[in-house]
Amino acid sequence: MSSSSTTSRDVEKLSMDKATKPNDVVSVKAGEITNEAEYERYLALHAEFQAENGRSHKKLIRKLDWRLLPTLSFLYLMCSLDKANAGNAKLFGFLEDVGMTPKQFNLALMYLFFTYGLCEPLSNIALRRLGPRIWFPFIVCAWGLVSTLTSQVTSYGGFVAIRLALGMTEAGLYPGSLFILSMWYTPRELATRMAIFYGANTAAGAFGGVVAYGVGNLHGANGWPAWKWLFLIEGLITIAAGISCLFFLPHFPHQYTNKRSKWLSGDEMDYARLRIKYVDGPNPPTYVFRWEDVTAALKDRKTYFLMTMFWFGGSVPTYSLSYTLPTMVKSLGYSAIRAQALTTPPYIFATIICVLVGWLSDRFQARYLAIMGSYTLGLIGIIILWVTVHYKHLAGVSYFAIFLAAAGYAAQGAWTSANVPNPSKRAAAIGFLMLVGSVGGGSIGSNIYLASEAPVYPLGFGFSVGATVLGAMIPATIHWFLLRRDNARKAAVDVAEFKATHTSEELSEMGELSPLFRYTL
Repeated sequence: MSSSSTTSRDVEKLSMDKATKPNDVVSVKAGEITNEAEYERYLALHAEFQAENGRSHKKLIRKLDWRLLPTLSFLYLMCSLDKANAGNAKLFGFLEDVGMTPKQFNLALMYLFFTYGLCEPLSNIALRRLGPRIWFPFIVCAWGLVSTLTSQVTSYGGFVAIRLALGMTEAGLYPGSLFILSMWYTPRELATRMAIFYGANTAAGAFGGVVAYGVGNLHGANGWPAWKWLFLIEGLITIAAGISCLFFLPHFPHQYTNKRSKWLSGDEMDYARLRIKYVDGPNPPTYVFRWEDVTAALKDRKTYFLMTMFWFGGSVPTYSLSYTLPTMVKSLGYSAIRAQALTTPPYIFATIICVLVGWLSDRFQARYLAIMGSYTLGLIGIIILWVTVHYKHLAGVSYFAIFLAAAGYAAQGAWTSANVPNPSKRAAAIGFLMLVGSVGGGSIGSNIYLASEAPVYPLGFGFSVGATVLGAMIPATIHWFLLRRDNARKAAVDVAEFKATHTSEELSEMGELSPLFRYTL
């Protein structure tokens, strides 16, 4: 639990006290910051929005929440559905109609993650340069079109081509949404919003089961099997969602400098923009895109720790469960149609837990403890499931364990965003950790629960346990220890002497390496 800096994070705390005068919060001498007039504007707006117990501030946050979260969450829900609905289609005879073996099916699922992962950092760079109002409508409509075309697949080769195209077009949604949220919310607000956003993924599992259950009743309509209707309907909904981005998804806040907004007043937009820019003090990072910031993300050890955590603690359990859950539930003794419906409750539970953990992470500014709590919950579920699937009379216990396993996702993105203030470096870091997580986690997750090993899945359960402990929990602990050590070293620096020997431009360039910045633990 720490502050991100010795300046503005303390500003937010102090300004909540009515006895504290806004302009007394931060003492800035002339020449200490690059844009004194803009910073003074921020201080004045901060005092105004925090007056009357912060009512104006809360009103602004509610406006941001209602504009950003429903839009991004629905897009992610559709992204998750379109990526994972192959598992539902499998129960509707997709493999038999197309002429694929279970092994070919698993390989095709794996191939998606190669284009998906490789395009994630590239998509985030494009988003950083073009903005969400241009980039998101394009990629969402593109993957919706690809999803609808999946209904016309007639061979294994065609399915592979479709999955590669789907991976390429879907790649930008998840990392791009995390980056968009980090451009509108301060690090203290981010974990809750990212958890709500990610809840759309777990909700997709619930929604997907309901949709698949309903689509199952369309089997034979117009001569089409149920799996064709599944791909067509979900693809068309996605295209409609992509078009809606033109109306509901806002620009980045800094893009509104010379633009009017219909959903925020002039002061609200200025404050929304400036509070993010000056969240770490009067010397903000540059908002100009630079390739050197992209390479800086590749040189930063934090990127690699979060890569590993997202790979083994996020992607492997999430993708393996989403592709296998309908079959796993069916193996407990339920019919294919009922198994689709029974996948819904575990995902609803996972969504609630995900949001609760995100809120607690923001409330106590304890990213490590929140992440480890999620890992532990998922690990307990996997271990119980691993044992009980050997005994048919324990089917109820196995089903309960699925609830815990589904709730084991941790929000690594919030930890990354809180500790990388430079927008371009942050966009690249998120993209790179998603690359490794998607390629590694997706390709592994789609191939460890083998149909030949059902219903006990020794490889799947064993790998999931090992990946969570060795690939996620241990790296998270090492990462936390190193960040805490860095904070201790920064605390030993004489701040006054350091500021006297460095210009405002130098402080801005240092970013999180500055002794004025404190890592969020």
